[in-house]
Amino acid sequence: MSLRVKYGITVCVVLAILIVAAGWAAGEEEGFEVSARSFVIMDAKTGNILLSLNPQLFLPPASTLKVMTALSVVEHLKMDDKVTVSPYAAAAPASKIGIKPGETYTVRELLYALLLNSANDAARALAEKECGSEQEFARQVTQECRQWGAYRTTCATANGLPADNQYSTAQDLALMFRKAMSNPELAQIMSTKYYSIQGDRELRNHNRFLFTTPLAVAGKTGYTRAAKHTYVGLFRNGDKEIIVAMMGSTKKWADLRPLIEKGFELDGAPIAKLPPAEEKLWFAKRGGGKARVTRRASRKRGKVVMGSAASAPAKKKAAKRKTRTREQES
Repeated sequence: MSLRVKYGITVCVVLAILIVAAGWAAGEEEGFEVSARSFVIMDAKTGNILLSLNPQLFLPPASTLKVMTALSVVEHLKMDDKVTVSPYAAAAPASKIGIKPGETYTVRELLYALLLNSANDAARALAEKECGSEQEFARQVTQECRQWGAYRTTCATANGLPADNQYSTAQDLALMFRKAMSNPELAQIMSTKYYSIQGDRELRNHNRFLFTTPLAVAGKTGYTRAAKHTYVGLFRNGDKEIIVAMMGSTKKWADLRPLIEKGFELDGAPIAKLPPAEEKLWFAKRGGGKARVTRRASRKRGKVVMGSAASAPAKKKAAKRKTRTREQES
């Protein structure tokens, strides 16, 4: 074998080792593993990335894309502007709040529906109000994302449901969420647990961390079969703030807890291990407005060990899932 061939083989082996080592850097060498394909932990005040895994990997964003939709809406519309619901908006698939053609809502009400209940019908209604059509709105938001620094995000819808040529990255999600949190109105909306519109329609935030830990400030969840679980949110511990963006997770809450813990550790404000309270959270169907955490002794769960890939996610209620579209927000 020639010296040149031997040298080439050696270089390839070294490169392979470096690539594998880079993949381990955010997992085993940091003392935990996650099922997510990509994540970014960012210092919210400086914008510096504290830890990441595949931060620029193109992946479908699911409903975390609604953060970009909200950013565009507040740039172009007033909160008290009136929005009349079209048949197209009302026909959006779940997750939705059931708005009907001809009904009128304020931009404020639809933004709460968009960011708390992840309402796809509200997303379409806002898009049509701003640009006349969802297609034109998606083109505009894509251009705005480029201007805002999210160069790897392309939108094809206003709600994040599966579509060709629609993707983002964990780094872009973190950047856009940081921008959203600098807007007082969006920050207020995403930190709200419950909100009522049209008098008797109660909205509830899908971000379960708001109900289980005082560290949570705001966040946005997402789920489709193609995207799996996605998430972006802000957490505060004393004077330290971190943003966690995650994509392609098969066990959302079990992945996020160790990422939050690691983020504060790296930011110089370590916290105690977070209990799996989000997976035991349930809500009364109507009234009350209070979240309750219960210990369900009869349900056996896999032990959660710092986001280990061996930890089992909570079992889904199969009967309930069969009656809902698989593209619905989880």
